[in-house]
Amino acid sequence: MAQEKNIWKYNDNEWKVHISKKEVCDKLTEKFKLTTSTVYYETGVLSKETSWDVIVPNSLITKVKRLLKETT
Repeated sequence: MAQEKNIWKYNDNEWKVHISKKEVCDKLTEKFKLTTSTVYYETGVLSKETSWDVIVPNSLITKVKRLLKETT
């Protein structure tokens, strides 16, 4: 599962989940209809994405954590 330090409360209604595997990010965004809020790139290479932050509403955080546990 994604480590708890990679999941944090973003505001009153949402969480942020940091993901470093493209396959996991794609599965998460497709299954729950979420979008990435931040994309991180390899230093100096804007074409090489290395990780993503996804905003998750409170109502889905338990399901997202379960999916992360199953896929990582």
